[in-house]
Amino acid sequence: MLLAMIVSVMAGVWIFLQPYVKEFQDNTNWASANGIADRLEDRFAVVGVAPEGVGIRQTLSVVSTQVIPIMNSESWTISADLVGYDKTEIEEINGSAFTLQTDNGSASMVEIITPDGSENYTFDDLGDLITINHNLNVYSFVMITVYDDSGEPIHRHVGITISGVKVVTLMQKGHHEIALINDARIEKFPDESWIISQGPDLELDELHDGRMRGSLRLVDVTVNGSLSKGNQIAFDLISLGPLELFSGQALNLRITYISSLDSIITPQIQEGWLTDYALHRASGTLDQHRGISPWQRASGADGFTIDAGELIDLEIDLHRIEVRT
Repeated sequence: MLLAMIVSVMAGVWIFLQPYVKEFQDNTNWASANGIADRLEDRFAVVGVAPEGVGIRQTLSVVSTQVIPIMNSESWTISADLVGYDKTEIEEINGSAFTLQTDNGSASMVEIITPDGSENYTFDDLGDLITINHNLNVYSFVMITVYDDSGEPIHRHVGITISGVKVVTLMQKGHHEIALINDARIEKFPDESWIISQGPDLELDELHDGRMRGSLRLVDVTVNGSLSKGNQIAFDLISLGPLELFSGQALNLRITYISSLDSIITPQIQEGWLTDYALHRASGTLDQHRGISPWQRASGADGFTIDAGELIDLEIDLHRIEVRT
């Protein structure tokens, strides 16, 4: 009789404590996933600035967690004039053609650089608008530089597709996900929407001479192979070499950003960038605004610029990392 009473009491206590045990397990798994995400972010930061071919070996304990690649999750387009005597516009038509137009017709040559190679095109009479066709694969990365007849770069246009990784952890109500994309951290709990914990690394500073400086670090992490499953996974993080996209003065900056991770991400990023602009607009003090502004439409659908007068100091780098299993 006494034994039966003890068993009954213990069973009751276990039933009472079970929800708390499950919640404790969820908290433990969540903390483990965040620890893995922190470690990956640290390693990406170290390897991203390293010379080409330099890397580190990484081993992770993933008892209840998976690390999954997210391929081609963001698209960025960045363009700016590099001199003040001409305004140039480049519009991509498709993967093998784009149009080029300048206000003063000072363009003389175009250089197109992709991971597959490069091509140069020269022309004597630019006219109002020309179409340039090429034979390069521009899907993942393209950098188009326009030169004048003295060989000075006057405009640059960059298109980049960014990949990343996702840390997925099993919880009682579903999966908890942490997306590490382009130096940003985006988190999603089961039955909830994505929340941006940390946005892309776009920073603005005012220099001693009153000019604005815009700096942006883009981080592309691609996975070569299949990340093994089990209690531990091991892989190499290898730098493909950092690329300097912009360094120095720039005018007519235009940045466009699209996330394919979820439809809610792009408007969240746009809203975050335009917070200060929206406050000045609501208070009627846009003439005092110095920072990120919409390129044309106030929603940011046409892209963004830095509203700081005519000239800004622009620093944009691309860190390329390959995960090899």
